[in-house]
Amino acid sequence: MTNIIGKKFIFVRHAEVISDGRFYGSRDIEAHPPNKAQITATLNLLPPKFNLYTSPAKRCLTTCESLFPNINCNQIDEFREQDFGDWEGTIFSEIPDIGKLSTEQLFDFYPPNGESFADMAVRVNFAIDKILAQTSTQDCNVVVAHSGTIRAVISRLVGKSALSFQVDNLSATELVFLIDSLVINYLNRNCN
Repeated sequence: MTNIIGKKFIFVRHAEVISDGRFYGSRDIEAHPPNKAQITATLNLLPPKFNLYTSPAKRCLTTCESLFPNINCNQIDEFREQDFGDWEGTIFSEIPDIGKLSTEQLFDFYPPNGESFADMAVRVNFAIDKILAQTSTQDCNVVVAHSGTIRAVISRLVGKSALSFQVDNLSATELVFLIDSLVINYLNRNCN
């Protein structure tokens, strides 16, 4: 396979959260640190040198620090998960039924006092654009973040259909940014 000339990003979703049985999006909860096998599997997907970025959420910081104990994790606030407003911290069974929404409707839906996925995508991609402006095609950028963050970046290529993609805990997704497009080298590659 030929290497694609562009700016490479490898996104790693954080490890499994320590659930308290309540809804979380941007709510700051902890994750189980990855085990040795998970760390090895993740590191095997990465080049020897890269720029490292992370969401400031505890679950991402725990994952980042476990995977890369000797590398400074640059925290990017825009990489936070979607803010679900009044639903944050609510017991799952108490979240109101919003009915059946199409992917298009869900992309633009605002939870009460929260942000839409569309707004999140703008926020995340603004930060991606800043990193793209600061890096060269020789750089690889690794981002430890959330499933929503990764889908938000994928929305650059597939629009609202990005909500249809599965992004598992401790999975990796490699994207290459071209001048006017985006290439998905792989998506949701399991590191477990």
